[in-house]
Amino acid sequence: MGDHSYEASVLLDLGGGAQGGLVLFYNERCFCGAGSAPKQMFTYNYGEEQSWMRQNLPTKVVRIRVTNRSNVVTFHYSHDGTNWAQHPWQMEVSGFHHNVFGGFLSLKVGIYCAGEGEIRVRGFSYRAIPAAAGSFT
Repeated sequence: MGDHSYEASVLLDLGGGAQGGLVLFYNERCFCGAGSAPKQMFTYNYGEEQSWMRQNLPTKVVRIRVTNRSNVVTFHYSHDGTNWAQHPWQMEVSGFHHNVFGGFLSLKVGIYCAGEGEIRVRGFSYRAIPAAAGSFT
């Protein structure tokens, strides 16, 4: 049985016009995530980009962190690994399961790269969060 609450982070060097980020992936129709390209930040939910959530965020290096606390997902991003900004949209993912999408799969942490260019991935980390730890923010 997997962890019900966990946190994962990764450092991404963005090259060319490529976009990279972290996702919680059930299947190609069902995932949520946040990522960056050299000029903007992108948000995904229910397998689609939420273009209304795009933010101008010029950067070539970004650290992205996803926290899933009992199906409430929060993304953070940082340019220096010390100062973090919370993504403005938390996502509730308890509906990302086989009764809705079939397949008897599970929600998995993934790293993605899309577009022209390349992404260098460094410093991936994952840790389980004990059930009684902290709040939802």
